[in-house]
Amino acid sequence: MVRSNTALVFPAFITSYTHKEVEVLEQNHVDLRQYIDRASDILDFKLPVFNYQSRFYQRDELGSQLIAYIFSCAFYDLCLQQKIKPDYIAGYSMGIYASLYASKSIEFEEGITIINRAYQLVRTLTGDKKYGMGAVVGLTYPDIHGQIADNKLDVEIINRNNERSMVVSGGKSDIQYLLDIAQQEGAFSVSELTVDTPYHSKYLRKLKDEFSHFVNEFAFRDAAVPVISTYDQREVIKSRDIQKEVVYNLTEKINWYKTMQYLLKKNVRVFYECGAGKDLTKIARFIQGDYKIIPVTKF
Repeated sequence: MVRSNTALVFPAFITSYTHKEVEVLEQNHVDLRQYIDRASDILDFKLPVFNYQSRFYQRDELGSQLIAYIFSCAFYDLCLQQKIKPDYIAGYSMGIYASLYASKSIEFEEGITIINRAYQLVRTLTGDKKYGMGAVVGLTYPDIHGQIADNKLDVEIINRNNERSMVVSGGKSDIQYLLDIAQQEGAFSVSELTVDTPYHSKYLRKLKDEFSHFVNEFAFRDAAVPVISTYDQREVIKSRDIQKEVVYNLTEKINWYKTMQYLLKKNVRVFYECGAGKDLTKIARFIQGDYKIIPVTKF
């Protein structure tokens, strides 16, 4: 009989809170404030005290990345406390940094430094052009690709969540136009993401060399648990491969659907979503397979 495996998966941005996150951590004696204070010590500014209505943590692009990472690291430490030992780890988009923390490849503070540097670097893209990202649920890849081509939109499909859930990135006005068209064509839902950066798109490839130089200065350690690449679904373990993956994760398209399919082929039958909210749990409802996904916020 083949042994079933366990995976920890880490979300990127937090689209909505369950409002149980802080309570669950406190009940298990994990102090979110300590993580925020440690992050503040690394940055050039003091992070505000967390609350669910905070504009900084919900609307500010850097703030939302930092708090997502902080929550994910705190929930990973809770998993350790609960003696959950993963066979595999994967991070959705910016969730890669928490996945590297969980794999022992980086320290908590190093993740904060990389997130901050990546953000400062992508800010140089702004100029006169406005960028954005969006999500379309209910249409297939060919549906959306056809709409982009027919209307000559400056938009790319940069991630597949499942067969009928796509993430797009590119020029802001074109993103908004595509979302309108998709809704008219029968999409279940469309949403513009609260970011001003075209993550995973062609625009970020021009930053590859500079970001690679920064990343290569870090002393990454070999992963204690295999990290599954959302770029090409390989198992990333060696430090030199982790360096490359961090760059790919910022500058290249990803595919969460294929990543989940790979994990299922590796006989993962239990997934724990390590982070605030339950976005990955929602996405998993439309990925077929014999498995369950458990948000750590339910502990």
